[in-house]
Amino acid sequence: MNNTQRKEETKKLLIYLGITFAISWAMFFSLIIPGNSFLDENGNLSGIGNLICTLGMLCPATGVIFTRYITKEGYLLTGEGSMMLGIDLKNRKYIFYIIAILLPWIYTELGNLLKIVIQPDCFDKEFFNTAVTDVRNAYMFPLMAIVSGVFFSIGGLGEELGWRGYMMPKLIKICGKGKAVVLGGVIWGIWHWPLTYVGHNFGTEYKGYPYTGFAAMCILCVFLGILLTLLTVKTGSVWPAAIMHAVNNASPSILQFFINPDKISGIMSDTFVSFIIHFIPMFIISLSVFVFWLIREKRGLSVKK
Repeated sequence: MNNTQRKEETKKLLIYLGITFAISWAMFFSLIIPGNSFLDENGNLSGIGNLICTLGMLCPATGVIFTRYITKEGYLLTGEGSMMLGIDLKNRKYIFYIIAILLPWIYTELGNLLKIVIQPDCFDKEFFNTAVTDVRNAYMFPLMAIVSGVFFSIGGLGEELGWRGYMMPKLIKICGKGKAVVLGGVIWGIWHWPLTYVGHNFGTEYKGYPYTGFAAMCILCVFLGILLTLLTVKTGSVWPAAIMHAVNNASPSILQFFINPDKISGIMSDTFVSFIIHFIPMFIISLSVFVFWLIREKRGLSVKK
């Protein structure tokens, strides 16, 4: 890509980011500034919190629609420069759909196992008996979370159509995969900051609030973004990323029903620390996959030369 093409792609990307952030943050702040409670008394998303998150997930896709109109890129569903909305299962691409469905369960379960290893006292069979009315529901929860995640992947599509379907292809063209996944993850993380400020993911009682939360969100988005970008590049479609995003948000896990939050103490009781520990397995998987991906592509280029 020559300098003229790079400048043109950068211009399109900045238009997209400007529109998406303007729409998203205007909506976030219009609901937050009046003093609406984002969390309920139990620390879970309130009604208004759910509304903000649902509407927010649609904003990146809305940004794409406006941007493609302004830049005259059109609305092709498949192919080069398209919105990547096709589904192609040939040439073993179906494997990436299976990965999108199962990987969030694997790293979520490993994250909860790591919590138990670090603080064994939090593992509580009695808590399981009180938290679950029907044992079958607990053991079926990962499957139900996966099914609901796949079924409601339209929410994930609202974000992925923008971040992986438009932003990342531009960034990869502009600065290459390595820099693109870091920069793209940071941008995606910053987009979440208004929600992080009002308590999304971490609450508001952790040390260093809200700045450590801002940093954690960017770190999470960099590593999760690596996996979502890889799925999109390998399949030429945003659907695997949308599915994985939705399943990730559903947090499929059996071990979570055995972890008694009242028995978590010390530094582990800090929601920021707990969040980072929970996602360490995902960070390791993501980094390993990305290094392998880059090495394999580098070898492929060497063979072609």
